[in-house]
Parts: sequence; C-alpha cells; structure tokens
Amino acid sequence: MVEVTIDGQKIEVEKGTTALEAARSLGIEIPTLCYHEGLPPDGNCRLCQVEVTDARGRTNLVISCMYPIKGPVEIRTDTERVRDARAFVVKLLLARSPHSPVLQHLAEEYGVEPLDARFVPEDETDLCIRCGRCVRACATLGNNCIEFVWRGWEKEVNTPFKEPSNSCIGCGACAQVCPTGAIRVTEDETTRTIWDRTFDLVACERCGVRFATPEQLKVVSPEFKPVDGRVLCPRCRKLEEARAVASGLGAQEEN
Repeated sequence: MVEVTIDGQKIEVEKGTTALEAARSLGIEIPTLCYHEGLPPDGNCRLCQVEVTDARGRTNLVISCMYPIKGPVEIRTDTERVRDARAFVVKLLLARSPHSPVLQHLAEEYGVEPLDARFVPEDETDLCIRCGRCVRACATLGNNCIEFVWRGWEKEVNTPFKEPSNSCIGCGACAQVCPTGAIRVTEDETTRTIWDRTFDLVACERCGVRFATPEQLKVVSPEFKPVDGRVLCPRCRKLEEARAVASGLGAQEEN
C-alpha cells in the first residue's frame, strides 16, 4: 500500500493504482472523455490532467488515467495550471467537433470561448471527438470491425473501406461507450441498424421483448445460453434465476 495526498486528503492505495482511480475513490471528480472503466486506458483525450508532486519535490502535469502511483505523491486536481491545461484541450476538441453538447458543456465549465461562426464546420451531425472508446470496445470484444481511418483533419472512425463489416455482430457496444452520442443506432420492432448494416433482433421467449442479434448471442455465451430451453433477455434471466434460488431455499426449509 502507498500513502498519497489528493487535494489535501490522505489515502492509502495499492501500488499501481492510477491517479484517476485514487481520486475517484475519494469522490473527487476528474473530467474524462476517452476513459471508460471497462476498457484499457488510452490517454487519448488528455482531459484528465492533474498536477503530481513526487517525493523529490518535482511537480509535473500527468494524464491521471495513465499515471500509476508507485510511491508517496501529492496530487492536485483543480489548480490554475490544471484548469488551463484542460481548457486548452477543450478548445482543441471544440474546434474539431463544435456541435457536440458534451464539449459545449465543458467549454462553459472551463471558460472556453465559443468559436467564431465563420470557423465552425457546417456538419452538425459529426459529434465524434476521435477519443477511440468505440474502437477499443470493439477490439476488446474481439470483433475489430471499426478502426481509425485516414489522418490529420480527415481522421475518423469507420468500417474497412466504409462498407458494412462482416465481422460486426450488431451488439451496439461501440455506441454504448461513446461519450458524445456520435454513433447512430436505429431500431424498429424487429431490426437494429448500425454501421450501415441491418440485423434481425431475437425475441425473449418469456416477455417477447427483442433484445439482441443472433450474431451477438453466438459470441456472448455462456451468458445467454437457453434457460430451460428458452432464450431469455437479461431481465427475464434474472427473474428466473431469482425464482430458482427462492425455490431452492424453500426446499431447504422444508427439509
């Protein structure tokens, strides 16, 4: 265990805990865009910068989601230097995606002036900030059907050759982790469309709600193995498991 001080509060954490994790354990909120607790950290957006002073008295700005605590340090999350660094990051991101409500909120919080209307891109549908969350989510699931393509200003997330990907299972994980709502997913009563590909939706055999694609169910087993020969949605599966537990307890009481 290592003792650290964060904004004046002392805490002991396991060696290797990131500065972001340590701060959040104290209820100190640090803004992030590319970080997601279910994905490998990437340090892409640079928004979660904090000041760290080590045992030798050296102070540096670090990316908190990527900074492992290895010894006693003092961490400050809301200094003028930190706020200036975050404001600079927000300004750069806002220039790329000025129509993003998330960035507009951050700009207001950090006092970043809105862009001159002459320099705002006309495409209001492009909310992507190129954080890479969706790419990492897809790779973590083993699908790898989306990736960064092109470079510089033209850089974007897309499928190979911008064609519907055969490896996509329609799970929607990329859309779920997107911090800005940039990935479009549409559903009707029987289908789900994402990345220009339309998937059928499987109906729960208990409640009738359509909740997943056949391709998705094939790769997420054993979580969605049939229960008593039936394919159930997560809600109904929990209900069946609870009933099984309750019936088991009742049988024990009778014995």
